[in-house]
Amino acid sequence: MILLERNGVKPLYIQIYEHIRDEIISGQLREGHRLSATRAQAEKLGVSRNTVEQAYLQLCSEGYLENRRGSGYYVRYVDALLTDRDSAERKMQSFHRQSSSGAQKVLYDMKYGNCHMESFPLAKWRKAVEKALLSEEGRGTFSYGENYGDPALRSYLADYLERDRGVKCSPEQIIIGSGTQFLAGILLQLLRPGRCAIEEPGYDGIRYVLQNHGITIIPVEAGGCEGIRLDQLSGKRVQAVYVTPSHQFPMGGVMPIQNRIELIRMAEEEDFFIMEDDYDSVFRYTAKAIPAMQGLDQYGRVIYLGSLSKILSPSIRLAYMVLPPVLKNRFDMSFSEYHNTVSGTLQKALRIFMEEGEWERHIRKTRLNSRKKHDILESALESGLGDGFRVTGKDAGVHMIIESSELTAEEMIVRCRRKGINVYSLEKYFALGTGRNRIIAGFGGIALADMEDASRRLVEALKIGTKK
Repeated sequence: MILLERNGVKPLYIQIYEHIRDEIISGQLREGHRLSATRAQAEKLGVSRNTVEQAYLQLCSEGYLENRRGSGYYVRYVDALLTDRDSAERKMQSFHRQSSSGAQKVLYDMKYGNCHMESFPLAKWRKAVEKALLSEEGRGTFSYGENYGDPALRSYLADYLERDRGVKCSPEQIIIGSGTQFLAGILLQLLRPGRCAIEEPGYDGIRYVLQNHGITIIPVEAGGCEGIRLDQLSGKRVQAVYVTPSHQFPMGGVMPIQNRIELIRMAEEEDFFIMEDDYDSVFRYTAKAIPAMQGLDQYGRVIYLGSLSKILSPSIRLAYMVLPPVLKNRFDMSFSEYHNTVSGTLQKALRIFMEEGEWERHIRKTRLNSRKKHDILESALESGLGDGFRVTGKDAGVHMIIESSELTAEEMIVRCRRKGINVYSLEKYFALGTGRNRIIAGFGGIALADMEDASRRLVEALKIGTKK
């Protein structure tokens, strides 16, 4: 029985096609079954013969039916993998319906890395893009440009990084690329490390890049307030180490100056390079931003990685790395024929945006906005949650870690979902350990006007403090 919606959005032939296709996939119509003739089917359904023929022909083109001349349309063999997959999808949809039956609509998504539109100077950015297109240099829109990136932008970045982050470099050492993961992939081709140490827990995105390059990953504990444990790193026979020293991700620790010096010295003595990811250095609220470790390097062992995702927009896909001279030479030899992966127009627009002072104005505004949201969330968590909870990762960045002594991450996630809040487990940031009783709550994507309501809902969801 095919029930048609005469006034539905879908054309009638699509409804007939989907009904028969689903019966074949589910196994209700088996191989060799002969369908009703188009004329008979049309009379039965009260539609034109052409409508039925369209549906049958679509099924034939996709391999569900076979048209045997003079005999009719027959069901063809469909692999069990397809029917099993369809059955699994239906079960999964049913599971999602059941699991979400007690949850209300998501009002606030506290996913780490989200940015809210209120912080983005859209009108000024649009003007910068227009200027880039209309300027004499706009003619560069129709060429590939330099493989390292826009020269004027790299010059501005070199000046900015020296002033704001203490990075020592020339514009020639800066390589612009479409995101930290892409640049890390290029970097790994320069280093060709057999073994690379990463923080545990740490940024999962870099772990996937390492895996895809066939590199042996050596997780080293970094869950404390001082970042990666140097005593556990020493003697690991690695060729590269990935760290987030200014704001360890995701736990929020800051590597002390002595540890930074010791790590650089260790890199020289044990012959490895340091990948310093300075992913959110502008978001520091209780003290001046921590200078980059690269500025301490006397041996050419530190590669500095930076990104505009948190301060401007993740969708612009613009990041950069500062290579020590020896690696810059390798890059020149290996990648001189590669084209840059970031739109030349966007690079020019960003340079105009910076030269006109909008970049640093935007940073100040975004930092202020983020601090206000940080303070609202911190105050709500500290005053509202009981002794069974611990909040870490405060005073910097755009996220906090909430740890419970009584609830698992899954239980906290479910409770928050019922209050209209999406929070996330720390599990994926561990290569070896577990984050089963901790969640990450990002506030970058929440509007300042909504921060109090989001914080209140989060506390109400968690403060019960005892398992039901």
